[in-house]
Amino acid sequence: MTILSIRSKDFSRARRVEEFRNVVANMTKVDFIPDDRQDFHSETTIAVMPGLIVGHGRHSASTAVRSQSHAADCSDDVMFHIPLSGGGTILQTGGREEVLRPGLVYADPGDVPGTLRFGGEHMEGIYVSIPRVHLGPAAAGLDAVLRRTAPLTPQWRLFLGYARMLHDELPVLAPEEAAQCVAHVQDLALMALGATREAAEAAAGRGLRAARLKQVKAEIERSLVTPGLSADGVAAHLGLSPRYVRALFEREGTSFRDYVAARRLAMAHRMLTDPAFQHLNIAQIAMEAGFGDLSWFNARFRQTYGMTPRDVRAHRF
Repeated sequence: MTILSIRSKDFSRARRVEEFRNVVANMTKVDFIPDDRQDFHSETTIAVMPGLIVGHGRHSASTAVRSQSHAADCSDDVMFHIPLSGGGTILQTGGREEVLRPGLVYADPGDVPGTLRFGGEHMEGIYVSIPRVHLGPAAAGLDAVLRRTAPLTPQWRLFLGYARMLHDELPVLAPEEAAQCVAHVQDLALMALGATREAAEAAAGRGLRAARLKQVKAEIERSLVTPGLSADGVAAHLGLSPRYVRALFEREGTSFRDYVAARRLAMAHRMLTDPAFQHLNIAQIAMEAGFGDLSWFNARFRQTYGMTPRDVRAHRF
């Protein structure tokens, strides 16, 4: 996997437009034309994985042109444009001009020439590119939205939310974990496109569960040291059933309780090795990490790390 960053501010002001346009043309196969050559800004971060590309971009008023020659160099992918703020327009060969704004998704056949206009003060969006071969089970739904905008249904919102989280977390994911996430995004795309019953069931079985599990884990992180953190409380906050929340972890080969304990132990381990917390004793660190039973904390810590908390601290300091 590769993470690429293209930022206009990284180029010398004297030749910013020319140098920036050359890099953009080579990396994204478009000709970038800013409205204001003296004071434009553009930032794009692109995560490239086998079977998936996820990008986040923010641009001042400008135009991106994919020429016939650029299109010929593009792979057979479909790019889903999902505006987050601002607005613009897009016009591709074989389609009509479509308005881009938050609440809509546009399906872009990547090998077709076109013009994308970033309007107003800025436009910010998420871009998800998937090889067409992975969208085969949803061929009818895909054909219906190619070169068109469609409303962000709940299914599309799940797709967007998961893709954004993957884009943010990719730098800390192991390659095998990233590969699993790629499959989840592909499955959520199939579901959003209204795939065949069999494909939709596959998506619900993998991608939807993965998206829900991400939500649950994010809520756990937000409440990790809160006394009384429980599957029932997390489920109520997210509008899920406690049984469903527990089943999500069971499918991962663990339990809600064990996952929370592992995250709290990891926090305690970091604190024990961080000089900033040297003034706290081990009981205080256990409390800070959400443990109410010191003996249970010590036993679980040693079981997990093969050392006592005291040994870890002595080894560090």
